[in-house]
Amino acid sequence: MKKNFLHQLANFTEVSETKLSSLKSYTLFDAVILKTNFGADQIGKHSIISEADIFIQQTLSLIDKCCFQLKDGGLIFVYGLPNYLSYFGEYLSDKKQDDFSFLFKYWIACEFKAVESKDELPNAHIGLLMYLKSKSKKNTTPFELNTKFVRVPYENCSACGNTTKDWGGKKHLINPLGSAISDVWSFNEIAVSKANKIPAELTERILALLSEGKNVLQVNQTKSKFNLQLKENTLPAYKNGKLIQFEKNKVVHQSCIDYLNELHKKNPHGVFDVVFADPPYNLAKNYSTYQDDLEERKYIDWCNEWLLGMYNNLKPGGALFVLNIPKWSVYHFNFLADKMIFQNWIVWDALSTPAGKFLPAHYSLLYFTKAGAKPKVNLGTDKQIDSREYCLRGSCISKRKKIGNDRKELLTDVWKDVHRIKHKKDRDQHPCQLPTKLMERIIKIFSDEGDLIFDPFGGSGTTAIGAKLLNRNYVITELDKKYVDIAEKNLSMIQTDLHGSHFYERESVAKPKSNGTPRKQIEKAYMTLCFTEHKIFSLDELKEVSPKTFNMVEHYQGNFNKLQGATRRKMEVQTLFSEHV
Repeated sequence: MKKNFLHQLANFTEVSETKLSSLKSYTLFDAVILKTNFGADQIGKHSIISEADIFIQQTLSLIDKCCFQLKDGGLIFVYGLPNYLSYFGEYLSDKKQDDFSFLFKYWIACEFKAVESKDELPNAHIGLLMYLKSKSKKNTTPFELNTKFVRVPYENCSACGNTTKDWGGKKHLINPLGSAISDVWSFNEIAVSKANKIPAELTERILALLSEGKNVLQVNQTKSKFNLQLKENTLPAYKNGKLIQFEKNKVVHQSCIDYLNELHKKNPHGVFDVVFADPPYNLAKNYSTYQDDLEERKYIDWCNEWLLGMYNNLKPGGALFVLNIPKWSVYHFNFLADKMIFQNWIVWDALSTPAGKFLPAHYSLLYFTKAGAKPKVNLGTDKQIDSREYCLRGSCISKRKKIGNDRKELLTDVWKDVHRIKHKKDRDQHPCQLPTKLMERIIKIFSDEGDLIFDPFGGSGTTAIGAKLLNRNYVITELDKKYVDIAEKNLSMIQTDLHGSHFYERESVAKPKSNGTPRKQIEKAYMTLCFTEHKIFSLDELKEVSPKTFNMVEHYQGNFNKLQGATRRKMEVQTLFSEHV
């Protein structure tokens, strides 16, 4: 990332672990990047590890030293294998150092170029933790990142020419400098076999984000080495137990923990082939019945109960998937890591709306398997997906495929081709409904026809729908009767054609028609006026300056503050470029 008038790079110092003690004690940095030590041959290795692992303990000691080098409000980045990063993350979250706390900000997923792997999901993901050093957890020390001008250039679809990101009719509002920096950083021109060294592009992005005048230290771990391997599972895997029959293909109106505990007593050897959980994220979502505002520790303890229940009821060789935001996935990983075989930390790059310093674009999809049998992985034709050079607009996909414009790329553990449900017309009355495509991918690749799939948080029934469409059996539990009814209704809409294949046609919610001025027309009128007058107008000012525009904006159904912000950004960029031409 080269210097230009928009962003000047921060100062950079790089030392090895052995040279860290030679730094002057009064030298404090705005950011420290710790590159943990791992070999290229360890990338993508499966593991069962515990907190007592020697490499973990040695690295925690080095993290302590790096934290001492940080200013109040400084940032520590820890780069390394997903197999270990969660331990470092939980340690930092719990850490107190001279009255300072360390607050989780982001798990940045770094994507590299993967190589095809037989019977395994290829590994492309290396993690980068980001924590803030602060005197207080409640009133956090402010920190700055130059996200205003350090942005990612837009890419255009090679088929239709539009931006690869679908702006849904809001293209006129986008920032001309590019897309916001998200928590997924792609270095897919660099082979993952070279990811054991921090790429220069990654370091330069951090230096650009910190900007000129800031001081950044990179510490390269050299002393600690490890050898990831599968250790003997500490919990027994039951085999050849006699199955006590229970009802399948059912939406169970019951607490998932109660259901799992009762089922395990009857069938201690395990009954499920795949278990998948998409729990409440403890983000105060508008759920219908249960409260989603638990204290952090209570939330984690509650998660551990149903995670253990899912593990206990899984067959040997069965797959466990848990979807959550990275902050909570760190704890899920640590709870499972010494019980199950870690396979992949899958990054679901689902797109999102701006929040915080970075765009929080991804969810973590942890993939573990139970020891005792070979896991099922049926990649087949699914190992190739549509190239990212294309957009995901339905009209573009249909047109280009008709003429044979259909280039592919390798499916890895970074999933960029499945987006969240963006339109209300495609949603049920549930705050966190998943796209069917996501569940179909998991079920199709990691199970066989006739297998039994379980979801403890059934919601509107997406997991059950995916299972039924793919000729699998299912059981889902749901605590809220409202969602039980929705799930059962959705499942009843699955039909069978003359060839015996299942298909699903959901009821689309019609979008209400507006009798007023189109939203896009109002936005363009307001922006044009502001650009002409070189001023961002408030509603009161607008009423005096242009009554016609005011009358339009008065009936605007969007967020006026966001419209003002988008206009301000465009004007700032225009001014900067005109000053430096």
